[in-house]
Order: sequence, then C-alpha cells, then structure tokens
Amino acid sequence: MFFSLNNAASIFSKFDLVFSGWNATIIAMFFVVMCCETRQVPGKIFFTAVGISAVLGLVMGLYLKLRTEFSSLYAIIASAYFVISYEIVFGGSLVAFAVLLSGRPDLRWFAFNTNLACMTLTLLIGMLLEARRLGLLKGENRWREEIRKYLDFSKRLVDPALTTKVESPTSMNAISMAAAIGVNIPLLFQIYGGGRDNAIFLAVPLLALTFSYINFNTFGPGLTRIFLLRKIEKEQGYRFQNADFEKIQELRRGFFLSRWLMKDYRPPIVATTLAKSDEQTMKKRKNGHK
Repeated sequence: MFFSLNNAASIFSKFDLVFSGWNATIIAMFFVVMCCETRQVPGKIFFTAVGISAVLGLVMGLYLKLRTEFSSLYAIIASAYFVISYEIVFGGSLVAFAVLLSGRPDLRWFAFNTNLACMTLTLLIGMLLEARRLGLLKGENRWREEIRKYLDFSKRLVDPALTTKVESPTSMNAISMAAAIGVNIPLLFQIYGGGRDNAIFLAVPLLALTFSYINFNTFGPGLTRIFLLRKIEKEQGYRFQNADFEKIQELRRGFFLSRWLMKDYRPPIVATTLAKSDEQTMKKRKNGHK
C-alpha cells in the first residue's frame, strides 16, 4: 500500500536489514518444510538460495530506503511482494508445517496449494467488494469523488490515507470467514483424526482467517483504489507524488550511504546549522537598528 511516514518511520531506516532477513527466512522455511524428509535439495543449493534471497532483499531494501518515490506503481509492486512472500510462501509453509505436525507429510503440497487458492480468492473478493462499494460495478462515477478526496491536483500529490483509511463494510468479515473456511474444508477433512490432531484442525483455518482478514480489509480494497488512481493518472497525463515524499527525503538525508545512493541529495539540516543561521539573523537585525 502507500507508504506513510507517520506509520513506518521507526523501521524506515532498517529497510535493508528487514528485507534481507525476511527474504532469507521465508526461503529457508519453505525449503525446510516442503523438502524435509527428502534428499532432493542438497545443502549447497539450500544455502545458495538463502544467500541469494538475502542479497536480493538487501538490494531491494536499500532501493526502498534511499531511491524509490513511493508512488502508485510502488504501491502495486509492494502489495504484490507482500502477498506473495508473506501470505503465499510464508503462510503456505506455516500451513504445510501444521499438516506435517499432524503426521501427514504427504499433504504438504496440498496444504500449500490450498492456502494459495484461499489467498487468491479472498484478495479478489476484497477487490470486488470495494469496487462494488464505490459504485464501479454499476457504472457510477461515485468512485471518482472518493478518490479525489485524497488528491491535490494543483501540487500533484496523493495522500497516503487513500489506502490506509479504507472503510470496509462489516459484511466483509463474515465473507472472509466463510471463504477462508470453505476453501480449507477439503484439507480439514483429510487431516482430522482426533487426539493430537485437534490442535492442527483449529490451527489451519486460524492461519487462513488471519491472512484472509488482511486481504479483505487492506490489500483487496487498497489495490482497487490504487488501480482507480492509476486510471486518473492516465487521464491527467502525469503521476501523483506521495504527499509525505518531502518528509521522507529529509529523513533519508541522515541515513548511511545517502550521500552516494540517494536521489536529490542535500546535506541534512542539523541543529548547529539552524542555530548559526538564527544568530546571523539576530546580528543583522541589531545592526539594522543601529
């Protein structure tokens, strides 16, 4: 979704480390869970894949930290990355691990693919419901009024609240639960055997419900709004800039490597510089009174 400095300033300076560690973690977990009890993936391939993922995450984190403009295109790519890495790969590995604990390692890929279907379905339904709420499905232009509330055409700015303040109908929660549980019913029937499997029987739909709720309330509606924003951008002939971009740039100037990697680099404004400027201003005023 759109990057808001107010919500993410605390981790912004650590994007490179966060993405590097996250990429390595999800790839490691995927290989460990999905390829355990087999010798199809040698250790050399495993460590190579984890290492490459960590390096790619580091590069991606540095780019986000120092280069990207956090525009609508960024929001689409970032949303796709989160859904694929967090919900599909990481979430699917967690569901497969739950199945593994239940004593059914043969169902790991079935569990992974079930989670994939559930995430795809809930994301599409979330987008569809937001489109219906905005009147898009009935050919109404009410969606333009909703999107324009977050746009400043004179300065070509878009408020990050466009995607962070989505008003989700309460019916979405019920639909989310029904979709997540419905898709997982075949898997639940196969792993349920009573006894210690009871915990797994509850864990699988709970994981699906958690990720489905995010799709219904954040990524589905947010992606619909971003695509509508892109439609307006094409009509206007230019892209809107994130309204927090200047604040982001000012924060970036104090980061390590910003001098060499940051676009439009200028030395950061520090307290001593401000103090000297104020002192010079006061001296000029005194001389003027004399």
